[in-house]
Amino acid sequence: MLILQGVLLALVGALAGLAGLTGLARIRRLRRDGLTAWATIVPALRGDDEPERIAVQFALADGRVIERPGGRRPGRTSALAPGQRVLVWYDPANPDDVLTYGRAGRRSDWTFLAAGLLLIVAGAVIAVIGS
Repeated sequence: MLILQGVLLALVGALAGLAGLTGLARIRRLRRDGLTAWATIVPALRGDDEPERIAVQFALADGRVIERPGGRRPGRTSALAPGQRVLVWYDPANPDDVLTYGRAGRRSDWTFLAAGLLLIVAGAVIAVIGS
């Protein structure tokens, strides 16, 4: 029974590690192959015209303007303020894939990767002890 629990724990760890690696690869890909643009932070309105979150608005190389929701609600201490200009990277083949400078989420990706590796090791130890 311990072998099965160890294997399941290792599989969960592998999924968490894969999520972290995928996020880090996306950041690396956008910074390496993506185009940069200066974006303006604008409030993203809900249906009742109350700002709930912020959005990033920027112009593509061909002149089209893209607005992507992202970031935290205005009023939080680390939130970007409406009207603030930030650097963004975007995929020219898919302009909806945007990376905002300083908002990459790298900490959470590294946390997922570390937790995944820890769970894989713990699962392997449990499986070895159970056999």
